[in-house]
This record gives sequence, C-alpha cells and structure tokens, in this order.
Amino acid sequence: MLMMKCSDGDDNVSGVAKLFREIQGTVRKLGNVTNRNITVMVDDMSLLEIAATNSNSDHVLDFLHYCHTLTCESNCSLVTLNHEDIYSSMERPAYLLQMVCLADIVIKAEPLASGLANDVHGQLTVVNKGMISSKSGKGSSRNKLQNFQFRIKENGIEYFYPGCSRS
Repeated sequence: MLMMKCSDGDDNVSGVAKLFREIQGTVRKLGNVTNRNITVMVDDMSLLEIAATNSNSDHVLDFLHYCHTLTCESNCSLVTLNHEDIYSSMERPAYLLQMVCLADIVIKAEPLASGLANDVHGQLTVVNKGMISSKSGKGSSRNKLQNFQFRIKENGIEYFYPGCSRS
C-alpha cells in the first residue's frame, strides 16, 4: 500500500495515498449522482515522481495502478500527462513504462526530427492500442500509429498531416 510520512503529521498514510482516496471518493460520489462519463485527469505525473523521490518512487507506480483499477471498475477514463523531458538525462522511471503499457492511447509531442521550421512547431505521434470486436465476438488487438505536425497559433493549435500545411 502507499505508505510514507506526510507533511501534515499523519505518519501512516502517504500524500499520494491521500490523493488517491480523494479521487476515489469523488468518483464514487459522482457515479451515484450522474450517468455521464467521468474523466480522472492527472496533469503532471512527473511532479508526483519528484515529490515521492524523498521516500519511495514506487508510490507513484502504486498510485497509477490504483487509478487504473478505479477507472476500470467505475467505467471512467484516466488521462495522465507526463513531461518526459525531465528525465532526458537519466534512465526512464518504471512508472513511465507502466503508463505506456496501461494506456489505450499514447500521444507524444516532440520537436521536429529535422530541426526548427518557420511554419511547423513540432510533431505528435499517436498510438491507439484499443480493441476491435469482430463478428465472432472475439476482440483483437490493434496498434494504429499516426503522425501529425502542429503549429502554435495565437488562439490555439493547428494540427495537420506532414506535408499538408496550409501556410
């Protein structure tokens, strides 16, 4: 279980465990009052990893697994954002690999491989690892890879296929 010392004096439960309990309670309450889809969004997993380095970074991995289990049981969606560039000078933490393994869709934003360009600011790689149900009722795995490029504009972002920019 997620156990480490917290800044609020509760020595039995970690801050990550408290965060999960809050998420779990909120999902259960919302599930009882609404029939709309609930999305649990963690804006920056790398901050949880940084906060947990003083104790045990396995707590972040436990948190990720607990959230994944909660969203599967509650028929919710789980969206996590991670700033992978924080780890560019070190070995990838285990939870980054687990995020990719547990995800149905992985979106990676990165600079252009060819370098800087005036009309294109970066590229997105989207891997959809969802399931396809066939006529026989059996599901089969699919991996669909798509590449997009993007341009950051004043009021948003424009996405397009490589070579199809409307400059």
